[in-house]
Amino acid sequence: MQKVIFYFRKLLSLSYSESRAFFSLLIVCLMAIALMFFATIFLRIQPQSNLADTQKLDSLVLLLDAGNANTHYFMFNPNVLSTDSLVLLGFSRKVAERMDNYRSKGGVFRVKNDVRKIYGLGDELFLSVAAYIDLPDSIVRIPAKIEVIDINKANVDLLKMSPGIGDVLAGRIVKYRDMLGGFVSVDQLDEVYGLEGRALTNLKNKAFIGPGFLPRRININSATAEVLKTHPYIPAPLVEDIIRFRDLNGAIESEKLLVNFKSVDKGNFEKLILYLDFQ
Repeated sequence: MQKVIFYFRKLLSLSYSESRAFFSLLIVCLMAIALMFFATIFLRIQPQSNLADTQKLDSLVLLLDAGNANTHYFMFNPNVLSTDSLVLLGFSRKVAERMDNYRSKGGVFRVKNDVRKIYGLGDELFLSVAAYIDLPDSIVRIPAKIEVIDINKANVDLLKMSPGIGDVLAGRIVKYRDMLGGFVSVDQLDEVYGLEGRALTNLKNKAFIGPGFLPRRININSATAEVLKTHPYIPAPLVEDIIRFRDLNGAIESEKLLVNFKSVDKGNFEKLILYLDFQ
């Protein structure tokens, strides 16, 4: 060390104390440089995995936030809900279209777990919407012979016990019932496409409306155009008139106001109002 101090003293023409001070300062500088060098190496190695994990977590948070912003939960029947409404519930567009294709080919969802069979529908999504599916959890056991049928509770298998009714007609009856919100009269079976002749007569002779039954009603003042369109008694022109009236005048307060709409089918009006809620 003395030799080094003597070397700096001679090289820089410094006093002994100045040489010692210079040497000490040089040591401090070298230590600082070494510390910065090793710290840089450590930081390059250590945080890479943490940074990658952080980026993944940030991406997941963004996805979850985006999903929560666009997802809306509501009670629905998968036999009649449109693809756009399924997307609102969180279904991907492809899965929603597969469901629609399944229905168009005569497929019927009888219980909640039937929805789970659609290809591409993950368990996580099914569990998130299961509570909102307007279907039973399981199929009711069917007796060997039946004399009467509660037309609002009968499933496909029960309807098939009526002479002349097979899978297709039974599926149509259930689908039409769900679109209506339930039958309020046995005569509404006349409106089911393809149900006619002896098959219709036999079923009407067995069918009844359970005591105290109330149909599912649509709130005419809050339902979207998409929801209104799904009802068989609300044609597209009436949907447009309802939306336009609400936008310009506010709530439709009573059936007396609605009956004056030009697009109202007077022949179906008495049945239509049983499915509407004006509150």
